[in-house]
Amino acid sequence: MRSLKVRVMMVVLSVCLVLTGMVYAGDSIKVTIDGVALNMDVAPIMENDRVLVPFRFIAESLGGLVSWDNASRTVRIQTADRNITLPVGKTTATVNGQAKTLDVPAQEVNGRTLVPVRFVSESLGADVSWDDANQTVVVRYFSNMQGTLKVGGSTTVQPVAQAASDYLMKNASGLSITVTGGGSGVGTSGAKDGTLNIGMQSSDLKQADKDAGLVPMAIGKDAIVVIVNKANPVEALTREQMKKIFSGEIKNWQDVGGKNAAIVVHTRETGSGTLDGFESLVMKKEAKIDTIAEPHNSNPLVKQAIAKDENAIGFLSLGHLDTTVKGLVAEGVTPTEANAAIGKYPFVRNLWLSTKGNATELSAKFINFVRSTKGQQILVSEDFITLR
Repeated sequence: MRSLKVRVMMVVLSVCLVLTGMVYAGDSIKVTIDGVALNMDVAPIMENDRVLVPFRFIAESLGGLVSWDNASRTVRIQTADRNITLPVGKTTATVNGQAKTLDVPAQEVNGRTLVPVRFVSESLGADVSWDDANQTVVVRYFSNMQGTLKVGGSTTVQPVAQAASDYLMKNASGLSITVTGGGSGVGTSGAKDGTLNIGMQSSDLKQADKDAGLVPMAIGKDAIVVIVNKANPVEALTREQMKKIFSGEIKNWQDVGGKNAAIVVHTRETGSGTLDGFESLVMKKEAKIDTIAEPHNSNPLVKQAIAKDENAIGFLSLGHLDTTVKGLVAEGVTPTEANAAIGKYPFVRNLWLSTKGNATELSAKFINFVRSTKGQQILVSEDFITLR
């Protein structure tokens, strides 16, 4: 009798699954993006031959910034060139403002929002296929990039852009990307006049640049650190002390707890995003950097100069800070990525990639890659602060 009851319950369960059309895929179904398995904390499900996955995993892997509107129960995904809204439980979504019909709607399962992987991937511009032999959804996006791209500007952003380019060119045989520095001003002017497809900036664009058609896309955050030679006994300064040192009002280290020695000031060249950030965050336009300060055209050159001179002081991006110099505690806060990420460290700025007009095609894909899960891993590996 007990055996019969068990069989009846199994039949009822099977009928329920058929009626709902939903089957938990578990480990049997996989998703790959450009040949790399998508590792998700919730197993995919299949409904009416459509695979659904947690929306953040698929969207962020393709460069999307995602949000959840609890009031309307809607998933929102934004990339450099696409905007998607996907209401839970409805078969109508929008892609760049145009209504689209879904075979299967987004659903909430055990408190998680799952979306149809094919619809989202194709709406973001990817190619999608089904590998029946391996029960795998195959998504190709960045590996399909072909053509040439010129990226230039901020030396702060340059290491991230170069690492991203190296990764993309390794995985897309028809792609050629050239990355050059020169400072944020070079990135801005190059993007405006068309000599660059993408400009790199480590300072916010001026309104005049936006009026000229430049569209900035945030890729992460950075902190500006005041540095001294490792032999310098000074460990910390207030913002006011920093301002007075760089403006030339304080000229001797003994006035801030150091040795009786003249302070040698180093700075960045005009047009540098790091300089612009320093002037905004530290100097606060209250004073100008002393004209006798020695300018350098990159973060590494500032670092090299400070490492050679016990009495020198300068500033650079947190991403370039290493053991060859000493980063000073500012306003009582140690310059670390963790302190910058939570807003505790006082001198934090945005990092940007900009294009003339809205990003399209290769430029959009490059920006999307830097904003993707893999791209943000590269950003963090360079000691910057992720968008997410």
